[in-house]
Amino acid sequence: MPNIFQRQLRDFDWVLFLLAVLIAMAGLISIYSTTLQQEGLLERNYFVRQIAWFLIGIVLIFGMAFIPKKLVFNLAYIMYGFGILALLGTFLVEDTNGTYRWFRIGGFNFQPSEYMKIVVVITLAKYFSDHHRQIQQFKQLIPPLLMVLLPTAIVILQPDLGTALVYIATLILVLFWSGIRPLYFFLLLAPVISMLAAFNIFTFFVWMAILVLVLYIGQSKLWFAGINFFLNVFLGGLTNFLWGMLKPYQQQRISSLFNLDADPLGAGYQLIQSMTAFGSGGMFGKGLGQGTQTHLKFLPEQHTDFIMTVLGEELGFVAVILVLALFLFFTLRLISIAYSARTRYTSLILFGTASVFLFHIFVNLAMIVGLMPVTGIPLPFMSYGGSFMSTCFLLLGISQNSLSGNRV
Repeated sequence: MPNIFQRQLRDFDWVLFLLAVLIAMAGLISIYSTTLQQEGLLERNYFVRQIAWFLIGIVLIFGMAFIPKKLVFNLAYIMYGFGILALLGTFLVEDTNGTYRWFRIGGFNFQPSEYMKIVVVITLAKYFSDHHRQIQQFKQLIPPLLMVLLPTAIVILQPDLGTALVYIATLILVLFWSGIRPLYFFLLLAPVISMLAAFNIFTFFVWMAILVLVLYIGQSKLWFAGINFFLNVFLGGLTNFLWGMLKPYQQQRISSLFNLDADPLGAGYQLIQSMTAFGSGGMFGKGLGQGTQTHLKFLPEQHTDFIMTVLGEELGFVAVILVLALFLFFTLRLISIAYSARTRYTSLILFGTASVFLFHIFVNLAMIVGLMPVTGIPLPFMSYGGSFMSTCFLLLGISQNSLSGNRV
């Protein structure tokens, strides 16, 4: 047993750990600033709670890193089953503002959809490790598609569109890393493009022509090409119906992206205030605790999804660039280690983890500068939230676990 721990400690990547800690510290500084003028009991202080979750996260990293890698590999599908049951269980408890996302345990909220991100990464890594020789056959892609679409559908019903998009993005990026045929990868992305293109009839017809051309060049069998073509036409036709199924606030968030001035006090308010905060920070910021957008509460929920605006307003453009550099080094190191990993399972775990973080980082930053609609995607290690903070550290712990020299 001591030899196993020594081996795990030897393979532990301290650079990844240090980068995560530095990013988390930047988040703690920003959250501390948001609470400087907060009144109330100590347990209501966001900063104190986030420190507690940060310390718990450190424990989770090392705890997960020293679990036998083979045990995690063998229990992947069992964890998936428990994850689905937990997602379904949220519908059996009292809703929170019309949503079914949390279990309340004592004074804490537990969000199963956050931990399902970890399970999705582990499950996909196990499946593609077991079936890598058959991955060139399209039928071998059906199980992982179903494994991801099931929790996606449940989470959409909660509703939590942002988390559902994380699952889909992770699947797409892991499929790419797994080395599937380019044609299959294209066909998996095609339905999404078809639905977006359907907002304009001319764009939709051009896209259908491209789809037919790709199917012809790919020398697809007639029945296979026909199914894919009519499926994309059908999904394109569903676009208006699905748009109508969105909640009014979701439609407004998307619409405001293209015209902020249409509803400056409603759907466009957060984006306008976010960009105002960034612009007012300048090169070096107004100083910690001096941000007017932050402390006069012009920007709601700045300690969660919009935490980077606090950093930008109070510590300036230089601080934002430094944090972005930390994120860049962190994700590039995950991908670099994944590329040179000795086992397929390790490579997939590391790249799957990088995929989750990359999607969160890209969407969050694009969201707060008005390039994407507000979707409730937090910033890894920085945004306030116990479930999300522990998920980030658990993902890093799973990555450290996969680096163990033991072969699966």
